[in-house]
Amino acid sequence: MARERRGGIERRVRRRLGRALADYSMTADGDTLIVALSGGKDSLALLHILETRRQWIPVDYRLFPVHVSLGEGGSRERVVHLKRQTAALGLGLEVIETNIAHRLQHDELSENNCFHCARWKRKALFDFAAASGIGKIAFGHHRDDLLETALMNLFYSSNFSTMRPRQELFGGRLTIIRPLAYLDEADVISYCRLHELPTDSPPCPFQAEDSRRQAMKKLLADLQRENPKTKDSLFHALANVRSEYLLKKTWK
Repeated sequence: MARERRGGIERRVRRRLGRALADYSMTADGDTLIVALSGGKDSLALLHILETRRQWIPVDYRLFPVHVSLGEGGSRERVVHLKRQTAALGLGLEVIETNIAHRLQHDELSENNCFHCARWKRKALFDFAAASGIGKIAFGHHRDDLLETALMNLFYSSNFSTMRPRQELFGGRLTIIRPLAYLDEADVISYCRLHELPTDSPPCPFQAEDSRRQAMKKLLADLQRENPKTKDSLFHALANVRSEYLLKKTWK
């Protein structure tokens, strides 16, 4: 029974990831992909799935794991942790050194630390990709991340949008892909446990509680308990917008 369950998790994860890759044309033969590694379970699971599936798929690509170091005291521990995980897959790790920790401590910030940290880390990745001539970056956002973002934008930003599974930037010079877009967080956790990958990461001293995202996470979980089809319905709604039935003012 345990073996059947383990096989079921493996098949479900690989099937859903493969479908997302195909539906959004995320990879092509000969691609080099930067895999953004934060140190958490999602990005490590993504790297593990993408690397191990290369053994049996007809599309060949090269993975380039990259970690943006904040430069804080715990960054060394995080880098050692990531190098151990990438080495187990026969891969190296590129570390981008930054002064983000210093800026978080000393700059006057209009938003919480996580907002600015994510923006600065993303810019560091974009600059590295441009300097390296690499045109694709894979992030470890899963379906729950996309759904929570959609709800946050709806309730707090007055629009219905989310992170896209594939998004071209800078006139097509850079493409962001999110291969875990069809996987729930629970699927990622199950996969990590199956392959003895960490399900947590060294704590970030600058992490601020995002009460809005936590509220959306709780709302989504409550709705899912009442109706197990809630996540599926909301996810499909993101690709099924009936603009003719939305509000549109006729006067100028």
